[in-house]
Amino acid sequence: MSVIVRIQEKFYAFIKGAPETIQERLVDLPAAYVETYKKYTRQGSRVLSLAYKLLPEMPVSEARSLERDQVESDLIFAGFAVFNCPIRSDSAAVLLELEQSSHDLVMITGDQALTACHVASQVNICSKPVLILTRMKTSGFEWVSPDETDRVPYRAEEVKELSESHDLCISGDCFEMLQRTDAVVQVIPHVKVFARVAPEQKELVLTTFKTVGRMTLMCGDGTNDVGALKHVGIALLNAEPVQKAGSKSQSSKLESKSGKLKKPKPANESSSQLVPPASSSAKAPSSRPLTAAEKQREKLQKMLDEMNDESDGRSAPIVKLGDASMASPFTAKHASVAPTLDIIRQGRSTLVTTLQMFKILGLNCLATAYVLSVMYLDGVKLGDVQATISGVFTAAFFLFISHARPLQALSAERPHPNIFCAYVFLSILGQFAMHLFFLMSAVNLASKYMPEECIEPDSEFHPNLVNTVSYMVNMMIQVATFAVNYMGHPFNQSISENKPFKYALYSAVVFFTVITSDMFRDLNDYMKLEPLPEGMRGKLLLWAMLMFCGCYGWERFLRWTFPGKMPAWEKRQKQAVANLDKKQA
Repeated sequence: MSVIVRIQEKFYAFIKGAPETIQERLVDLPAAYVETYKKYTRQGSRVLSLAYKLLPEMPVSEARSLERDQVESDLIFAGFAVFNCPIRSDSAAVLLELEQSSHDLVMITGDQALTACHVASQVNICSKPVLILTRMKTSGFEWVSPDETDRVPYRAEEVKELSESHDLCISGDCFEMLQRTDAVVQVIPHVKVFARVAPEQKELVLTTFKTVGRMTLMCGDGTNDVGALKHVGIALLNAEPVQKAGSKSQSSKLESKSGKLKKPKPANESSSQLVPPASSSAKAPSSRPLTAAEKQREKLQKMLDEMNDESDGRSAPIVKLGDASMASPFTAKHASVAPTLDIIRQGRSTLVTTLQMFKILGLNCLATAYVLSVMYLDGVKLGDVQATISGVFTAAFFLFISHARPLQALSAERPHPNIFCAYVFLSILGQFAMHLFFLMSAVNLASKYMPEECIEPDSEFHPNLVNTVSYMVNMMIQVATFAVNYMGHPFNQSISENKPFKYALYSAVVFFTVITSDMFRDLNDYMKLEPLPEGMRGKLLLWAMLMFCGCYGWERFLRWTFPGKMPAWEKRQKQAVANLDKKQA
């Protein structure tokens, strides 16, 4: 960045920029220039190089039309501006939790490589020795440690092996080489830190991850991140909550309390003049009439001020045009990466809830289909009260099962990504086999106590022993299905923590135990349930317990045998490299 000023009738050009960029444009390079700025960047500081240049005498109009190359050449070094940017207090903890939950962490930044590597090591992104891909003075590239004690020749085919013992960092000037040698797919997936990256290069990193099958979630807060955030990203808003009208800011309170604060005296205008005298002849902005655009802008600003005054201080920050939120699928009213945990936590909870819903619906439909269709041929039907009570319990289960909240701590275990997997099919088939055996055994037992009679399928409902047993067994199966297939830890609350669902299950177990044991005859008569023989009651309750234990054990065995798999992105990477080789051939 350059600026031309006039001081005592002389024009000066003042320039600031990256140390390595200013280095190439200095007339005389100080002896310790490189060592000095690298010393501070290794400590995590941001360093700007300052330089200036005395321009020849010229009219103001000619100074304004100077080309950038004319201004930013033959510079005189003025010093370094070193900025210490402390890391947010929650960043290290959030990133550590992400790493412990089996996520790979990658940093993409516009800062200098040494600064980026230092910050990455502080926030748990880099835990192994770091190597930075650096252009050699002669030709080619090599991996260099931050203190320049270790050097490893660069070979694209050895990057994967090198990443197992080191954390790798590349800068923006290396992208051209990677694209020229078609090594983007081979190198980028194994890099931990990307420094001095341009906006289009950020998008290249994200698209490369997507090509090799890696699911990425990126956080960004600026317009430079828009290209990368449009895939799957979180826009972080730096806006602060609007203060109430009439409330004083912290600075105004301090200023009112302290009588020692005085306004600084104006600088001597004759000694330093930053604006050419010719510009003083222009009219003041307040003295000239406003244009239509300025009037519209002033009107909009007034409306925004009124909205801010009427807010309670907790309203969402106003999104400005050009913010990252314009392209990002997610927007967080937070300046740190903490919302990443919330999105992953809620996403996992939604995924396992959807998975358990499919399983529960499938098992309930299979059991109900047997009761309502196959046994329909024997004249078995449900009474109105029976159907109503079963519907109330089922609706309560579905309502309260969705109240499960995700656990605060992310687990290293992954949920199953879809329902078309061996775990889901084997779970449904195994549980339904036990349900079907329980149903058939109970109905066959009830049929022995039934007199031989011919019941028309389309006749009116009349309670009988087969109807009573099939209804009780079907409801026991539904209660067991909800309890066994509930996905609690390590993603959601357990049944004991989801109290509404727990109480609904307890109520159902107590209710159906009562009607099975025939403790209240009036209740059974109201539900049109026939009395069960003495020997049958104990058998049904025992079979129900065995069915529940069998389904529970089968489900836990399958969860242990078929855990959620990690994305096999390395296979996709090999396939992408092979496809690239075919195109080149």
